[in-house]
Amino acid sequence: MPERAPFFQSSVFKILVYLLGTMILGALLAPALYLGGKHTVAEGWLAGGWLDGLHGSMERAKFSRYFNRAVLLAAVLLLWPALRWLNAGKPKSDLAAANLSRGEAMLRFFQLSPNRWWWSHLLVGFVIAGGTLLLLGWFYVGQGWYELRDAGKPLSRILATALGTGLAVGLLEEFVFRGALQVVVAKWLKPRPLFFVIAAFFAVIHFFNPPHGLEAGTVTATTGLWMVGQIFGHFFSQFANPSFLLAEFAVLFAIGLVLGYTRMKTGSLWLGIGLHAGWVFGVKTLSPMTTRAFGPAEMMPWLGDTLRVGAVSCLVVSLTGLALWLWLRKRYGDPFAEFR
Repeated sequence: MPERAPFFQSSVFKILVYLLGTMILGALLAPALYLGGKHTVAEGWLAGGWLDGLHGSMERAKFSRYFNRAVLLAAVLLLWPALRWLNAGKPKSDLAAANLSRGEAMLRFFQLSPNRWWWSHLLVGFVIAGGTLLLLGWFYVGQGWYELRDAGKPLSRILATALGTGLAVGLLEEFVFRGALQVVVAKWLKPRPLFFVIAAFFAVIHFFNPPHGLEAGTVTATTGLWMVGQIFGHFFSQFANPSFLLAEFAVLFAIGLVLGYTRMKTGSLWLGIGLHAGWVFGVKTLSPMTTRAFGPAEMMPWLGDTLRVGAVSCLVVSLTGLALWLWLRKRYGDPFAEFR
C-alpha cells in the first residue's frame, strides 16, 4: 500500500489553502472594485447605451455586492496556480501528445466534452428555469400572497437588466463551481460524493453574506477584511434557525444538485448555464415588480420574501430536476462515471 503524503502536502490541505486564499484575495480586491465601479458610475461611462442596465446595477450596488463579485474573481485568478500546485510532482499530462487543439485540450483539462448542441441546451435551460419561476410568481400574485407594485422603471428595462444579470451570473458561477472548483475537488473525491459536496458548497457559499442592512461606511483598503469578519459571524447564526434550513438552504441545495447533474450527465456546462441564468432572470424580474403581502416569516418555511426562498420554490426546482432527468436519462452516459 503506497505511503500517504503528509497533510501539508495533501490535496485536502491544498484545497483548503485555495479556498482561504480566494477569500483573502477577494477581500483585498473588493475595495478597489467598489471604488472603481462607483467612479465609473459617477463619470457616466456606461449610462445611456446598451449597458445602461449595468450602470444602474453598479449605481445601486452596496459594498457587499462588490465583495461577492470580488471573491468570484479571486477564485478564477487563483485557479491556475491552484491546479499547478495540485499537480506538482505528478506525471505530465498526455494532452499535448494526443494532438488536440487548444480548445479541445482546455475542455479535457476541465473534464468537459465538446457540445455541438450548446446553443439549444442554453436556450432550453433558460426557458425551463425562467418560465417555471415566472409562472410560480404569477400564481403567488393570483393567490394574493404577493402584490404587484410600481417598479419605478419600464418593463423593458427590468427585463433587459434581469437578462444581463442572469447571463453574467450563470456564466461566472457555473465556470467557478461546476467548472473550476469541480476539477479541483475531483482530485480528492469520486464522482458520486463529488456531486453532493459541490452542491452543498454551492448552497453554503451563498450564505457568506453580511447581516441584512449592514452598511460598510467609508470604504478603505481594509474594508474587505472587516467584511469577512462580519460575514463569518452572520453565517453561523443563520444555521441556528431551523426554518432557514427548510426555506432557503434547501432551495439552493436543490439547485446545486440539478446543475451538478446536468454538468455530469452532458459533460458540458451549457445546460447548467441556461438553467442558472433562467432562475436568476425569474427572481430579478419579479423582485422589483412584486412585494410579499404577508408579515415577516408569517409564511415560513413555505414562502419567503423572494422566489429564492421557500419550500414551494424547492419543490418547483426539484420537479424541474425530475423533468430534466426524464429527458436526459437515456441520452449520454453514466453521470457518475470516472472521466477518461
